[in-house]
Amino acid sequence: MLTKQDIVAVVVLYNPNKKVYDNILKYKGLVNRLILVDNSLTNNKYLFKNIDFVDYIPLYNNYGIAYALNLGIKNSTEKYILTMDQDSAISANLINSYLKFLNVNDNNGIGALTCQYNTDRNPAVAKKGYVKVRQSMQSGTLFKRSTFDKIGYFDDKLFIDVVDLEFFLRMKRSELSLVRINAAVLNHHPAETKVKKILFLKLKYGQSSEVRNYYKARNLFWVAKRYNSLDMYKGLTISWLKIILLYDDKRKYLKAFNQGIKDAKHNRLGKYYSNYEGN
Repeated sequence: MLTKQDIVAVVVLYNPNKKVYDNILKYKGLVNRLILVDNSLTNNKYLFKNIDFVDYIPLYNNYGIAYALNLGIKNSTEKYILTMDQDSAISANLINSYLKFLNVNDNNGIGALTCQYNTDRNPAVAKKGYVKVRQSMQSGTLFKRSTFDKIGYFDDKLFIDVVDLEFFLRMKRSELSLVRINAAVLNHHPAETKVKKILFLKLKYGQSSEVRNYYKARNLFWVAKRYNSLDMYKGLTISWLKIILLYDDKRKYLKAFNQGIKDAKHNRLGKYYSNYEGN
């Protein structure tokens, strides 16, 4: 029977603060071990030195989400890996729901389990059942170690954004299922929420930075071409429409978006944005 001792959590840090420290404390007793991989320029070990279940790995540079996740995974031995953002809130509900499912339904065709995401824009509550899905987010997803053994790790050329979506497309190609457990709910904090009034409607939407719009456009287009993925092309179109219809200072965001498309066409990946910013 699988237990919490079979699960390691990998959390990628970036300039962590006291709020992140408090969040990290919530992992105690819910997983066997917690590996923190820090993409900050400085060593923040002092924040976590008194937490006995934490392994801290400083990078002294920002190498991106994929590189950091891969390093954490490679420094673990547990059968299952839970990947998390530093501000996502773990809970007993999340872990227990995954274990309950796995102890009844685990098989070689499953590559990962994912959850419902409870946000201020899209509230979610626990429900019965489970369903196979094509896509999800890496934060809050429980991966089998055997999945990485079979299809490789996250693609660090993408640096940030769409890293999880590309991995799930690769899982599908290898006939590994992504299963959403409806009882598992993660409190998640995506991009800043804004509200736009259109006639009698109030639309809540997320607005990320100019840089993140660049990476999202670049990586969505590159992955869409590589996998001939209608889902990725739809995501790209929605991102463009959000800028056109909802964003202020559209010219700035469209410049980043268009540069992302251009770089994807020329296979300019990695941490590339700073090379042209302002040009």
